Amino acid sequence: MFNNLKLKTMESIKNRFLSTVLLLALITGGCTKDDTGTPKADTFNGTVTAKVENGASYNAEIGTVFALFNATINSVTGQLTGQTLGNGNYANGGFTINLSGIPTSNLMNIQTFFTNYLEISGALEYSDSDARLLDVDFYAILNDGNYLDYFIYLKTGSKPTICLFVFADRDVTITGGKNVSVALQSGWNRIYITPADKKVTSKAPSGMKWYLNSDVK
Repeated sequence: MFNNLKLKTMESIKNRFLSTVLLLALITGGCTKDDTGTPKADTFNGTVTAKVENGASYNAEIGTVFALFNATINSVTGQLTGQTLGNGNYANGGFTINLSGIPTSNLMNIQTFFTNYLEISGALEYSDSDARLLDVDFYAILNDGNYLDYFIYLKTGSKPTICLFVFADRDVTITGGKNVSVALQSGWNRIYITPADKKVTSKAPSGMKWYLNSDVK
């Protein structure tokens, strides 16, 4: 289905992984936890509607947006492959995608997700250590079928915050670390990471906007 889509360039995908690693790797070191009380989940029904900043300038260029998990790049052929959860046409500076659920067999153990995948330091407490989850990414595909870039839901400024769209197989809370206060419910959720404050939360900040990654200043 998606295996024949090729990268426009390898540099875009390299920048994606490098910027993600640099962003998440900053979630280390000491910081006083500033969220108090029981965390609340930021759930949604699986429908993602994005109005992209500067998005109208891509109306004639981007044809489709794919939501993928476990996306990889073939180092020889440059092909982008992954498991598709949904797709939608790109029009009027944005897109809408109805996400299906991720099969349990494809989900990651919650401890692996937070400590290895997100690289969050410090002792974490899980209300259910058997919970499983995974996030999804959104990829812009040109009209000719080539990969252009990925979309990111972000709050810019001196303390940028990135949003991850996460599917969980059950209700669970994650607290502790340096500044971690997250609640997830069974199904689709959003969590927010602010490296400057070493903060991971399910409480949505104001000012979140959609960008094509290459447009983030």
